[in-house]
Amino acid sequence: MKKVVLKLLHNFWDYRDEIIQAKFTGFFYIAVSFFFMMFSQVNAADRFPAAGFKTVQALDVYAEKNTIHALYSGLDKKTGRPLVRYLHSLDAGKTWSEPVTVNKDIAPVKQARRGNDFQIAAFGNTVMAIWKTKGGEPWTGKIVVTLSRDLGKTWVKIDSPVSEKFAKVDQGYMDVTVDQEGKFHFVWLDDREEAGNTQGLRYANYLDNQQVAVWQDHKDLAASVCTCCWSEIEADIKGNVHVLYREDKPRDMNVISSFDGGKSWQKPGVVWPFGWQFVGCPHQGGGLVTAQLEGKTVLHAVVWNGKTSNRGLFYSQSSESGKWSPVIRVGDDSSASGDIAAIGNDQLAIVYTAGDSEKKQVLMKVSGDGGRSWSKEIKLTQDGVDASHPKIVGALDGFRVFWTEWLDNGNAIGMMSVL
Repeated sequence: MKKVVLKLLHNFWDYRDEIIQAKFTGFFYIAVSFFFMMFSQVNAADRFPAAGFKTVQALDVYAEKNTIHALYSGLDKKTGRPLVRYLHSLDAGKTWSEPVTVNKDIAPVKQARRGNDFQIAAFGNTVMAIWKTKGGEPWTGKIVVTLSRDLGKTWVKIDSPVSEKFAKVDQGYMDVTVDQEGKFHFVWLDDREEAGNTQGLRYANYLDNQQVAVWQDHKDLAASVCTCCWSEIEADIKGNVHVLYREDKPRDMNVISSFDGGKSWQKPGVVWPFGWQFVGCPHQGGGLVTAQLEGKTVLHAVVWNGKTSNRGLFYSQSSESGKWSPVIRVGDDSSASGDIAAIGNDQLAIVYTAGDSEKKQVLMKVSGDGGRSWSKEIKLTQDGVDASHPKIVGALDGFRVFWTEWLDNGNAIGMMSVL
């Protein structure tokens, strides 16, 4: 199936100054959508990768300059079975490789859901895809780690960082990144302590040396965190590692950092003390990205708060000292599912959803001055759609945005458009 969807940005003239200043490029693709815009010029092209899914259930993307790696899972159009597929673009989304089934001859796939997505990261031709198979109990999911050393053409299973003795414990809400030395850093949640209403935040790293390649520096970063909120992990250019996660009591978002590549970890700090007390599953995490300012690392975060008096998404930034700036509201009180990306040290973009329980738009804000000021909201979706969990990455010439959209029959659409 191939379909071109050309959508002009609403009220483009109103946003021309912000777009020119930030050199904004967006895009939306399939269950994943693209926008391309540069210096007020609009170009359109159809580059739809034939995924072969009846519906898309999980999605993750990772960018290295103009190379974009995409991992998504869903129900196969022919068999109805859940599969994991990988594809990449070497030209920032203009053309895509043929999709490759990652789990073929490795393991069956446990069905995923947005917000608990499978994960991908890459270092050159080495690509790591992390997904889940069925665990030791019918309701549990067990982490599977697969590696490709030929840019996704072939895949092999490597050891999981989670011991087999925890096979009956549900594992998920994970994220993976890679530093400039090629070391993969991975965080996930599991309930090996069997606390019931909370999970522990775990960490390990992996350096792909084919002679000696093992997960190491295993750490329990937090013993009790929100059981159903995704975490985010980022490595800065100095090799420091930073993790954003939701605490248990209160349900605020914390950041914990390592300044020695994951061997030891600092005391966590709260992004903003909303003081949200809640028992339940909000299914909301946040987004984290790093930049540099005068040789020092700056963390940029977008976090969701459920407290009635300050409900919605908020942006903040932190220096290496761990001091966070006062939060800036992003969108209205329905804003949620935020993600953030950077190009260089000054250009930032936040994507998120807003709307009610039946219809949600994907919106975007951009900053050209390192987060000090932000543009008006830019709407990336058509009216009346029900969009979910956007993800954003930065390429050399602008930002690329991915999300899923639901049809009335319950399936996630698959389409691509470049503007």
